[in-house]
Amino acid sequence: MHYFPQLESGASVQYPFVKRRIYRTVANTLSDGSVTKLLDPGATMLAWELKFSSLVSSERARLEEFFRAVEGKLGAFTLLDPTENLLLWSGDLEAGVWSAGPQLSVTGGVADPEGGTAATRLVNTGAANQSIAQAIEAPSWYCYCLSVYAKSNSPSGLTLFRSAGGDEQAKEYTVSTTWTRLMLTGAGQGTAESVVFGLRLAQGSSVDVYGLQAEAQPAASAYRRTTSRNGIHTGARFDDDSLSVTSDGPEQHACTVHIVAPVAS
Repeated sequence: MHYFPQLESGASVQYPFVKRRIYRTVANTLSDGSVTKLLDPGATMLAWELKFSSLVSSERARLEEFFRAVEGKLGAFTLLDPTENLLLWSGDLEAGVWSAGPQLSVTGGVADPEGGTAATRLVNTGAANQSIAQAIEAPSWYCYCLSVYAKSNSPSGLTLFRSAGGDEQAKEYTVSTTWTRLMLTGAGQGTAESVVFGLRLAQGSSVDVYGLQAEAQPAASAYRRTTSRNGIHTGARFDDDSLSVTSDGPEQHACTVHIVAPVAS
């Protein structure tokens, strides 16, 4: 599978950029001249206009090589949308996409930091560490940021981790009594095309969590709750058959990229 490349910084885009949702309407003209119009949901598309500037030569080469590899508009690739959460059902840790340890109690409907009841209480009732995690289909060697808001009535140990194959990166926190956003950032090793993101609770810990989010960039952005759709677009394509790159000087390259992808049903 081809994946839209990241920049040297670990980001996939530069800001600002444009993202649009495109709808198609089917019109049927009747014999009396009246027109019936209906939305065609199966034809809904997403479109991105990404403007890159000040690219160094290695970034330019990576983008040009990728464009050639997918043969312009011909080949499909996966785009990890920087405006979306890569996790599914981020606000429902009891959903089937989440894998929880056998002695981890997961209870929804808990007060969250925004004044609602969308947080989840995780309680480790066992004698060893317990975890809850989700696997996504994405390149393990990319830079990611995993983030979550957490609080506890008493100091509790919580570890954020990302793993792929035998490689794992983790960061341990002591959760306080106030809501705090915790983050784990870094690039993985290896060539696996699946990544696991999760939380690990120490023995006896009870932690309220909210806003679990994974992003293909080196820092966390505003939380975006997901349900059955996430920010992984496997059917993305270039919307141009040529890639025009301009050079303003040594290690100073620029180009504009147009990408389209169908909206999953």
